[in-house]
Amino acid sequence: MTSDVLIIGGGITGLACAVELKLRGANVTVLCRDFTAAASHAAAGMLAPDAENITDAAMLSLCQRSLTLYPEWISKLEEITGLNAGYWPSGILAPVYQKAGVNLPISQSPSLWLDQATINQYQPGLSTDVVGGWWYPDNGQVDNRYLVKVLRNAAESLGVIFKDGVAVEAIAQQQGQVIGVQTNTGFLKADHYLLAAGAWSNQILPLPVRPCKGQMLRLRVPEFLTELPLTRVLFGENIYIVPRRDRSIILGATVEDVGFTPDNTPAGIHSLLAAATRLYPPLADYPIQEMWWGFRPATPDELPILGESHCSNLTIATGHYRNGVLLAPVTANLIADMILSQKTDPLLTNFHYSRFQNIPFKTQSSTTSMLTHPANFTNGHSKTLSLQPTEFNLQDPGLVIAGKTFQSRLMTGTGKYRSIEEMQKSVAASGCQIVTVAVRRVQNNAPGHEGLAEALDWGKIWMLPNTAGCQTAEEAIRVARLGREMAKLLGQEDNNFVKLEVIPDAKYLLPDPIGTLQAAEQLVKEGFAVLPYINADPMLAKRLEEVGCATVMPLAAPIGSGQGLQTTANIQIIIENAQVPVVVDAGIGAPSEAAQAMELGADALLINSAIALAENAPAMAYAMGLAAVAGRMAYLAGRMPMKSYASASSPLTGTITG
Repeated sequence: MTSDVLIIGGGITGLACAVELKLRGANVTVLCRDFTAAASHAAAGMLAPDAENITDAAMLSLCQRSLTLYPEWISKLEEITGLNAGYWPSGILAPVYQKAGVNLPISQSPSLWLDQATINQYQPGLSTDVVGGWWYPDNGQVDNRYLVKVLRNAAESLGVIFKDGVAVEAIAQQQGQVIGVQTNTGFLKADHYLLAAGAWSNQILPLPVRPCKGQMLRLRVPEFLTELPLTRVLFGENIYIVPRRDRSIILGATVEDVGFTPDNTPAGIHSLLAAATRLYPPLADYPIQEMWWGFRPATPDELPILGESHCSNLTIATGHYRNGVLLAPVTANLIADMILSQKTDPLLTNFHYSRFQNIPFKTQSSTTSMLTHPANFTNGHSKTLSLQPTEFNLQDPGLVIAGKTFQSRLMTGTGKYRSIEEMQKSVAASGCQIVTVAVRRVQNNAPGHEGLAEALDWGKIWMLPNTAGCQTAEEAIRVARLGREMAKLLGQEDNNFVKLEVIPDAKYLLPDPIGTLQAAEQLVKEGFAVLPYINADPMLAKRLEEVGCATVMPLAAPIGSGQGLQTTANIQIIIENAQVPVVVDAGIGAPSEAAQAMELGADALLINSAIALAENAPAMAYAMGLAAVAGRMAYLAGRMPMKSYASASSPLTGTITG
């Protein structure tokens, strides 16, 4: 049965949305890769928009709205299930160690400053270092593990379908619509799709969401204490202490940008215990009951991504970072309004994914082989010159790849530059129309790639996502899918190009012919225009052409070596036999070598290192652009025949003799 809504992600956000959508009459299916891995299992359940001291006005408004919804939302869930969600509007204390610098809270909700005597009366046992603190009576907590169980139970009771152990590998799209999702168990379809995959969202769509690890531990109140010593959440410096009614006390949480590195560490646990016992010294003697970790979904501005996507039937709800539990009810309401009623709350404009796609730099458009004059590369001003073969009665239809025509025959890369600005100037100077981008490096914000997706005008430059860093065919296929999504998010809806690299050899960076062929076959079946990077092997080139690749890209020499044309004979054979464009890729070190490759009859060049590592990269980019044009025109013009003897330039007849 096809569901009305297919939710990708079974954490608290996905569950809350599933319940709300089902209550409003939708048929809902939830895909859970690992129900216990969701960030909501590793949270402390604080409902603390004021104690968190949120400074972003839209975020604070969203959090406070959700906090207001909590009592009624919890009552509804508990009524459906008959289970206790552990909601406790206990208030939150935020002790401080130094009075100097204490400011009034930004929050407009009720809060109260307590001096040292008052705060110790209100919560005995605090450190003597505590000089006072803020009391936030409207804030509180919920037992996040109980809440997740209640939500799952409510969803199942209402008839939501769960598919556990299902991992989404790719989202299939056509003409701005999702047509299904590819999973490890097959292809699934629905009318509408909701991406709520938390820290794993970036593995499905190229959203700027990264995992932020948090370590936590649970203490137990000793049996000899008959009453709970702590009844308020303590929100301190680099620590929060959350007492539960079941006599456990939660300590959290570290903030670690270490990717998906698992496990608790001595350093992490030590930092929590040190901060907790400084704030509330009696904890030093409490037994440790449990330790665990989780991965928060963090965005660059630490705000969630909510609302519509580049596809009309795909909605996004991810990136909640530290406030996923707090924002669950308001997220569910807003998402259900969007999907079922097409109502978009004005507040959601502040959380749209497009806020990460500001374009500060505009490259020059190129409808012919347009090159920037290098007279003044340093201040950004330039003149242009245009060289067109038609002016010399030469016919050149342009570079045609997978039905798309480009006038420039030079492709450039984005890696190894000393700065983003240098890369921008070099791309403009080269006159190129295709720029290749390493999907993994953009995903991971690798050095030199921070903000890269926003650095070029993708309305004028065609993105060529590449699978750099992939050692196997399987890795390359997955990264290629992410690259296609990245291109769509940047406005290139019809971009199905991928530069295929499968390179298991870390020393020489030579491509794997078997893995390349395997990945190419699969990607062609999935509708990609595959541009495979290969050794200059004529047989492999022909085989890749036969499986449907859009080009072949033989290396001239090892990547980044600058050795020039070391494989000339094989490249000539490939050019002679190919029915698809031949792009010489890797090894070109100088414009003379670029021109020579084009003179052989190559259809295009891809050059990165020779430009990026030059002393003046924009000037070298300009020179490479000229070389590509000169080499192509020389090839079309036809060189003179080579002879083994001299031939005078001027005729001998009519000369004066004797």
